Amino acid sequence: MYKWEGNIAAMRIATIMQDLILFISPALITSILVTRLPADFLQLRKLPSFSSIFLSALILLLSIPAMNFIVHCNESIVLPESLNSLEVYFKSLENSSQESINLLLGFDSAASISNLIMSILIVGILTGISEELFFRGALQNLLLSNPMKAHIAIWTTAIIFSAMHFQFYGFIPRVLLGAFFGYLAFWSGSLWLPIFAHALNNSLVVLSTWLVKRNAINIDINKIGTEYTSDSLIFIAISVIATTLGIVILYRHYKQKLAQ
Repeated sequence: MYKWEGNIAAMRIATIMQDLILFISPALITSILVTRLPADFLQLRKLPSFSSIFLSALILLLSIPAMNFIVHCNESIVLPESLNSLEVYFKSLENSSQESINLLLGFDSAASISNLIMSILIVGILTGISEELFFRGALQNLLLSNPMKAHIAIWTTAIIFSAMHFQFYGFIPRVLLGAFFGYLAFWSGSLWLPIFAHALNNSLVVLSTWLVKRNAINIDINKIGTEYTSDSLIFIAISVIATTLGIVILYRHYKQKLAQ
């Protein structure tokens, strides 16, 4: 038990150091080098409105079945036989990543409240802050400072964001999620909005995993929308329509504010 808990502690410390060294520090250094107003460059001065926070959270919740379906489709991709060695490599990376996440969460050792809180702090809040500072705060704004169209900058950042996770079988849904965070930052002019959305998304996954481990719920929210039944497909379609409608409402909300 002590050895297992020691491994969890080591993994959590390593994750915190990784976030500080690979994401937070480069973002802060870049902002200091390119401007005299680093907080403005990183979009940290402006706070999002409560309505935009509520809408962002609602969109994430509504998108769960649709995103789960996309995740399932991405995970079901089978490469041609000629690329079998590459497929084996991708799957080994996926398994290694899942093992690391399981160790980081520590739920296999003890699905305690303290483990849940620590996991939300690290996987949810710290990851949300560090990755948004790097990708949407620094990288996306660097691309936007060049003569590059906003859509290209946002999607380029989203692709790099997904690629840097080194998970082929989660690449497509992570690109979509990264693009959503990118538009939140671009429309609102505040990095705090994608930070909130990113932290909420990760925290929901952590909470769901914890509740399943505790046998507190029978349905894992990460599994909703992954079955090929008529009811499930209707649920997915509703999720797609509701998510799209939510994004349109959020866009119009900021478009009206910018026009004023």
